[in-house]
Amino acid sequence: MKCRACGEENSPNARYCSYCGAKLTAAPASEAETKQPPVADAGQPAAEAPRSEAAPRAVSTARPLSDNPYQPRRMPTIYDNAAQAAHPVSIDENTTPAPKRTPVFLFDDEKEEEELKRRRETALREAEEERRELARRKAEDPFYGEEDDEDYDDEEDEEESSHRGRVITAVISIVTILLLCVALYAFLFYTSMGSRLRAYYGVSAGADDYICLADWQLEQGNATDATASYYNAFRLKSDDYDFVLKIAGDFENCRAYERAEQTYMYLIENYPDADDPYDNLMALLIKEGKTDTYNALIAYRAEHQSGYVAPAQDNTPAAVQPPVLSPESGEFTGTVKVTISAAENAAIHFTVDGSDPTEASRLYSGAITLYSGSYTLKAVAIVGGVSSEIVSASYSVS
Repeated sequence: MKCRACGEENSPNARYCSYCGAKLTAAPASEAETKQPPVADAGQPAAEAPRSEAAPRAVSTARPLSDNPYQPRRMPTIYDNAAQAAHPVSIDENTTPAPKRTPVFLFDDEKEEEELKRRRETALREAEEERRELARRKAEDPFYGEEDDEDYDDEEDEEESSHRGRVITAVISIVTILLLCVALYAFLFYTSMGSRLRAYYGVSAGADDYICLADWQLEQGNATDATASYYNAFRLKSDDYDFVLKIAGDFENCRAYERAEQTYMYLIENYPDADDPYDNLMALLIKEGKTDTYNALIAYRAEHQSGYVAPAQDNTPAAVQPPVLSPESGEFTGTVKVTISAAENAAIHFTVDGSDPTEASRLYSGAITLYSGSYTLKAVAIVGGVSSEIVSASYSVS
């Protein structure tokens, strides 16, 4: 008997389907079965009388699936929708296979595991196909190599190219940083500006850097800062006689006379037989007009320096020769440099605006550059507080 629910064939006397457990019902009788049987001939035995319609059919003794202990227990079939459950499709050899049904998952992790399994199977299948293709090509060409295939592994080539680009960028960055460090080192240690910067910020341990800074500050007219820089250089190299003697002269150029006197006395105490510290200090005292200190220094020198004979003291100041200007007055084109000369121990002071110079005026230390314009330059020489006559000259520069 055929089940109307699942379409499976069961035993004729079964009451329940052994596949799905549905109750079985007999199919309606056809017209041929309802017809009366033909009347038999006289010579033939009479056929069996037909069964009355009212007579009951034989009762099936088949037990339901759930009550039959000798039949395997089957789980009910799960369908995707109600229509498929109502009209199941039977598949035989002459019909087209039914489309693959979508699996039903009761939990989300089952779906993830199934997807992961599918991806692994796909990757393994692709790897196997690639291996077979590579083996086939090697079988056809014994000299075949992976580099011969232009289209082989484009993604790896792109990744390798990207990695190479990153490496090149990193190398260029490192080389650039090294070049900048070398350039900065060369700038700080091999240029005058670098020396001044190192001395200005106190990162230098060399006296020459402070000398470079002091000379630059003096050129800019900042005598106070220049004096401080010269003193820092003196502290770093105070054991060098020639260097300290030069520092004392630089103090004089900065008009730091007290600091210059101290430096000369330092040399006299440490080098009592040297003549230059005494001579320079005596000339400085004459320039400042310190007669008493000058006479005391002469007596100190005669006592501590062997072979020195003190000159006869004469308190009458000698006349001071006036300075000499070169070139003299005139008209010039472009620029003109004026030099002033005087006695060896004289201090020269000058002005360019026509006013009379005094000891407080600008001290001459080098050639004076005059640019376009008209100037009246006046100069005076001072020795021991005694001033010479004032000399003047007019210059017209166009």
